[in-house]
Amino acid sequence: MRLAMADQVIELKRRAAARQRPAMTERGEVTRRHILEVAAAFFAEHGYAGTSLNDVIRDAGVTKGAFYFHFPSKEALALQVLRYKQEQWAGRIVSATMRHPRAVDQLAGMVEALCDLHEQDPTAKALGRLCIELSDDPDLAPELTGQFTTWIELTASLISKAQQEGDVRPDIDPDLTGEVAVAAFLGAELMSKMLSGGSDLRERTSRARAFFVAAMQADLS
Repeated sequence: MRLAMADQVIELKRRAAARQRPAMTERGEVTRRHILEVAAAFFAEHGYAGTSLNDVIRDAGVTKGAFYFHFPSKEALALQVLRYKQEQWAGRIVSATMRHPRAVDQLAGMVEALCDLHEQDPTAKALGRLCIELSDDPDLAPELTGQFTTWIELTASLISKAQQEGDVRPDIDPDLTGEVAVAAFLGAELMSKMLSGGSDLRERTSRARAFFVAAMQADLS
């Protein structure tokens, strides 16, 4: 049975929490999250290969001992940044989509929220950069799939709900369409970055969304 979107996000957060360190003091958690934010900014701007742990430690204002207590290696830091940003991403998406009662509007809200995130949080770009760079490592690649599978599942669940509500054609495959929709957004994001430095992402996704709406729209005649 397909999970509801909120249930999927709860499951994503549960998996992320399960991978975190055991019990930590409140002060330790604040330090860990501060390091993650600083590291995310470096990864977003310089990528994995171009980021130096010494630079992260310096800008975070922590000792090497404090840093390595939380993150034993650069790989561990990168994976924790991914999970941290995934959790923020998921919360932002759910908040945006739940403002709308119908699934077809929730799909549009998801796209708008992703564009908002792109424009308002520069560190969100760390997700894409890390996924691209770390995917070449066969040991790390399996750790990256959660971001994309969850995104596809969320999209597919909304498409399925929109079918039940009569707004989307009943003959399309929600899972396949969800995968194509996510791939289209990622392609638009890459093209926007290459051609305009990311400034026209909202315009590009708006055109792509109009195409998908026209292709999926149920015949109400």
